[in-house]
Amino acid sequence: MSNTTNSTISSTTAATTNSTVINSNSKNCNQDPGSYFIDVAQQYSSPVQGETELEPKELNTVNSSGGFLVVSTDKLSVKYTGVNLHGHDVGVIQADRPAPDKRFVYYFEIYVKNAGAKGQIAIGFTNQSFKMRRQPGWEANSCGYHGDDGNLYRGTAKGEAFGPTFTTNDTVGAGINYASQEFFFTKNGELVGAVYKDMKGLLFPTVAVHSQNEEYEYQTQEEMKQQMTVDKISLPLKVSYG
Repeated sequence: MSNTTNSTISSTTAATTNSTVINSNSKNCNQDPGSYFIDVAQQYSSPVQGETELEPKELNTVNSSGGFLVVSTDKLSVKYTGVNLHGHDVGVIQADRPAPDKRFVYYFEIYVKNAGAKGQIAIGFTNQSFKMRRQPGWEANSCGYHGDDGNLYRGTAKGEAFGPTFTTNDTVGAGINYASQEFFFTKNGELVGAVYKDMKGLLFPTVAVHSQNEEYEYQTQEEMKQQMTVDKISLPLKVSYG
């Protein structure tokens, strides 16, 4: 899947809510993520008392396909250094912690600085035992939105039509709506679509690159707080950044 990429991962989270499930009915629609979150928040706005969770803050340099990646010393940038000779020559890395689930929404983003020759960038979620030389979505217990074809992959190498492709200078996001039990994905501030979350257990934010010189940067929540504006993604007041 891809060539040169630079991407920025940013995370946001919202407080957990009561147990009623909301159906977003948002599959492949053009609703922006701000109004999507607000629709959910209007019905689920009660945080769980006293709940605290550790947030993903950096990239996991231990559990990664290290033979194809160089990670910066601050663990916030990754560069693909392989030459993409095989389908398993994927440079994939997870966040250092799983997505927190004591809230109704978790969300992170990447900014694609360079999509490389093939644009084979993928963003999504994987479990702790995921094979770290495969694209998210190609293996069981993983889900990934892929930039080269716009397809969604859920536990199989056969993708399903999902949304537009993405490339250099695009901002792409992936999230979990715990209220409706859905994965959702965004591109440049608009909701691409949502699908049922058929994976259980701890899930890690995951990004993959697959050709020489692809590169991305992980953005911490504090940086995201400083950079995100209400106009860009209008998160409701009840939503916290963790």
